[in-house]
Amino acid sequence: MPQFTFTNNTYAGEALAGFMASTLLEADSVKRGLLTVINDVKSRKVILDVDDDVKLQDPSGMFTDQGTTAQQVESYLDPVVYEFMKQEQWDKLVQSWEAQSLAPGAFSDYEGVVDLSDFMVQRYLTKIQIANERLYWLGKSATKEAAFTAGFTGLLPSISAASGVYKVGLSKPATSMAATAISNVGVVTVSDTSNLTDGDVVTLTNITGTFKDTTNGAPGIDVGGQSYFIQVLSATTFKLVRNFNEINTRKAASFTGTSTAATVSYINASNVLGVLSSVYSQLDPADRVQDDFNLQIPLHVGYAYAQAQANKATNVLNAFADKKKMDYLGIPLQLMNHWQANTILGARSSNLFLGVDLLGDASELSTVYMKPYTNDNVVRMKARMKAAVNFKFANELFYLSA
Repeated sequence: MPQFTFTNNTYAGEALAGFMASTLLEADSVKRGLLTVINDVKSRKVILDVDDDVKLQDPSGMFTDQGTTAQQVESYLDPVVYEFMKQEQWDKLVQSWEAQSLAPGAFSDYEGVVDLSDFMVQRYLTKIQIANERLYWLGKSATKEAAFTAGFTGLLPSISAASGVYKVGLSKPATSMAATAISNVGVVTVSDTSNLTDGDVVTLTNITGTFKDTTNGAPGIDVGGQSYFIQVLSATTFKLVRNFNEINTRKAASFTGTSTAATVSYINASNVLGVLSSVYSQLDPADRVQDDFNLQIPLHVGYAYAQAQANKATNVLNAFADKKKMDYLGIPLQLMNHWQANTILGARSSNLFLGVDLLGDASELSTVYMKPYTNDNVVRMKARMKAAVNFKFANELFYLSA
C-alpha cells in the first residue's frame, strides 16, 4: 500500500519557476511564443510607442533639422490580482489519486510515498492554465471562470475597440446570410443552408426580439455576438446545438424567447480558402515578412482549412488521411484552442504583451492540510496570480471578426 503524506507547501519567490509560473506562463499561446512576456510588473508599466518620419534633404554645410516631431503614444500594462481557492476532503483526494493512478485491469498496490500536495496542484493546474488563456485573449466578460470584481479587458476586445487597427468583417455573401426567424429551441430559418454543414460554427449579430441563451440558467444572456455549433435540419433551417464558449463543458444550448431577424456569419470549408485569400491580400507586406508574424485562427477555422485542402486535392493519395500543413502561402496559421469563433488576428508576437510578477508577493501557490491546526480532515489550496495584457502598435494589427 502507498504511504500518503501531505506537506504544507508554499511555493513563492524562486520556487515559482516550477509551480506558480506554470499557471501563468504555460497557457497555450505563451508556450508557443505568441505573446511577449514582461516580468516584474508590480504596478502600471508604461509601453512607450515612438514613431517619426524620415526626410531626405539636400546636402548642406549647416545642420538643418528635418522639422518633424516624433510622436510618442503610451500604452499600459495594468496588472490585476486574482485567486483560485479550493477545499477538498482528504479521503476524496486520496480516492481521486488512486483512480487516476490505477491502470486498467491492474490489481497491484502502489509502493512508496505519495505527496498529495503536488497531486492536488497538478489536478487543477491544467484548468487554471486554460482559464488564464481565455482571460488573456477574451477578457473577463467572456471567461466564465473569472469571478473577480476587477476589470480585465483581454487582447481581442481591446484590439476590436482600438482605433488604427485594420479591421475586416464577414458581411460578404460568401460568409454571411440573413435569418428570418429563430425559435425558442434554437432553430434558425434562412433562405438556403447548402453551404452549411453539421458541426460548422456560426456567429449571430443584429438580433431582434427576445431571444436569449439560458445554457447557464435564467434569465440568460444576450445572443448578439455569441457563436454556436450547428446541426443542419433542412434546406432552410439549422439548429444551434452548443455555445462555442461551452466547448469544454459540452453543455447543450438552451434558449428562451424568439427572434424575427438576425445576421448569421461563418467561416467553414465552403469559404475558408476565399477568406484566407482575402486576408492575405490585405496584410501589410512590412508585417507579414517578419519572422514572428502569425495568423491566429480558432480551431474550427483550422479544421475547415484542412477539409478544404482535402477537397481541392486532385490525384493525391491519402488526401483525406494525411495531416494538413497549417500554413497559408508561407504564413504560419496558429490554431488557438480557447478563442473567439470566426475571428482571425494577424500580429507579430513582439507587438502583443503579457505582464506578470512571478517573484512578487501577489503571486503565490500554497497547499495546507488543516487537520493539525483545526482538526478538520480537509486540504486547502490557494493560487494567487497577477497578470496584464496589451498591444503596442495598433496600426500593425489585422483583425477579422463577425
